[in-house]
Amino acid sequence: MTTNLKYWYLKEHQLFKNLSLSEIDALCILKKFKRSTKNEIIELPSDDKERLYFLKFGVIKLFRINEDGEEILLEILQKGDIFGEVGFTKNTHDSDFIKVISNEAILCTFFREKLEEVMLKKPDFAINYIKFMGFNFKKIQNSYKNILFKDAKTRLLLLLQTILEKEGIAENNKALPNYLTQKDIAQLICITRQSVISLLKELEKDGILNYSQKEIFIVDYKKINEMIENVK
Repeated sequence: MTTNLKYWYLKEHQLFKNLSLSEIDALCILKKFKRSTKNEIIELPSDDKERLYFLKFGVIKLFRINEDGEEILLEILQKGDIFGEVGFTKNTHDSDFIKVISNEAILCTFFREKLEEVMLKKPDFAINYIKFMGFNFKKIQNSYKNILFKDAKTRLLLLLQTILEKEGIAENNKALPNYLTQKDIAQLICITRQSVISLLKELEKDGILNYSQKEIFIVDYKKINEMIENVK
């Protein structure tokens, strides 16, 4: 990957777009890009310094292997997501893994102390970072509220809405690459796999989407939003 291309990846990220090339270089981030392919397990660096990671391209999943050898899905991350400050640093559990589930993923990392140095020199970047992290924290809070207080169908619709927004899909008759198994979906919204199958069939019958192992074809995008808005 050329230096210019690496800079382009950073400049396109909403958090870094107002930084100059020299300020981006100050993060010492250019040597910390990792390009991975589908089904690859990404190993995070192990050192004493705290790191931040953001996913510039692709989709990855964070999962844990339990005592019975079963895979327990923790989170699905899409392009633009930042992690590291919520547990995936040097204290990561030995049985926690990161796996690429899109055709390709680009992950970059930098030390927290380098980020703090840039923030001290550039207050507007510090404000953008606080806003960005606050927005993401609010999304996490909302996801927990949805699990606690929303019905299963609404939770499924909210998950689809989040994925569609991340993929930039906001119209009908668009195919969304299906990175999630029915088991993944079940774990993310805390219902059984059989319930997921029933709900997907119901949404297909209502003419909202068509589900297959390869893609989720969105037939009626507006209906998804309307159904979510109508839930109190």
